[in-house]
Amino acid sequence: MEARNNPYSPGAGVRPVELAGRDQEIEAFDVLRHRAMAGRPAQSMVLYGLRGVGKTVLLNELADAARQDGWIVGKIEADLGSGRTPFRNQVAATLNAALRHARGKPKSAGRFQAALRTFKSFSLGAAPDGTLSIGIELDPERGRADTGSLQADLSDLAIDLGGAAVELGVGTVLLIDEMQHLDLDELAAICQACHETVQRNLPFFVIGAGLPNLPGVLAEAKSYSERLFHYVRIDRLQRADAIVALTAPAVAESVGWDEDAVDLVVDASGGYPYFIQQFGQTSWTAAGESPINVIDAEDGIRRGRELLDDGFFRARWERATPGEREYLAAMADDGEGPSSTGEVAQRLRKKQASLGPVRANLISKGLVYSPEHGQIAFTVPGMAEFISRNNII
Repeated sequence: MEARNNPYSPGAGVRPVELAGRDQEIEAFDVLRHRAMAGRPAQSMVLYGLRGVGKTVLLNELADAARQDGWIVGKIEADLGSGRTPFRNQVAATLNAALRHARGKPKSAGRFQAALRTFKSFSLGAAPDGTLSIGIELDPERGRADTGSLQADLSDLAIDLGGAAVELGVGTVLLIDEMQHLDLDELAAICQACHETVQRNLPFFVIGAGLPNLPGVLAEAKSYSERLFHYVRIDRLQRADAIVALTAPAVAESVGWDEDAVDLVVDASGGYPYFIQQFGQTSWTAAGESPINVIDAEDGIRRGRELLDDGFFRARWERATPGEREYLAAMADDGEGPSSTGEVAQRLRKKQASLGPVRANLISKGLVYSPEHGQIAFTVPGMAEFISRNNII
């Protein structure tokens, strides 16, 4: 059992050897692209779910599929915090690279050149020194994407990019990870851009990924957002898919798993792809030979939990202030939850209204979300167990 051959890869956004259980989502994006190329309208997509379910991996998979079809593809991760990179700057930076690549296509003529000039206007609004439009030696298009209003300018850019994509026989897609971190004005601009392009049947699409509160945040930004996007909940894997995700990478290395060991690891993982990769990796390390047995799995789960506690969970715990940690610890009494905000306040012996800022900060940091009014839940599966396991309560 060579460590160099260990096929499991826990990590943020790292594609597993076997991307199990996501065929429907990949097929939905295939349908979107085929409809677009046939001149038929299609909705943009929003993927939402808890941490550790593989949203970033799936987003990267969709981006690769679009690139293979020759589409104009931009991908960003929304920043969190006071020092965040403005959304306009991120869009300009990722599209600059995509457009310079598309420039070599044989059909890049009138509409594409017009889109480049509009992009130049948009990018100068982000960086007047021209650093976000290096390699595009054209004058900016006056009256397009130069108002300073993100909603107006992004719509202009999306319309012209959609028109350029038609000329090239492809589509344009902007993929946004951690989309819930964008502010309401930025989300409203995205909604408006999608609204304008779908009405014109132009192949410009946004594929967003974020936490379970993302649909609600989008609805707050634009009341009609529920009609703009195809919402897809990304959840833990079904048991059969979890078994495939665990065993297929080992089979590819001529290593087997005992059935009882598989059951033990799948149960411990809860079907969450990140945990499957972590427990698979440490069980492989614990095993002396094939097949991986129950003793190996037990040792792998124990060591895997230690690594998760030191990294995956603790990194998020450390982002919370002492007062916020008290709130999280009070939530942990309910296990995976959700918790009633009123009951959490009672446990802390504080008035519910006084805890509003604490709850809001935790939501902003992506540590919790509100499944519905009066409820709060962890965005990280297993966080309650981590708190209990480490005697933090």
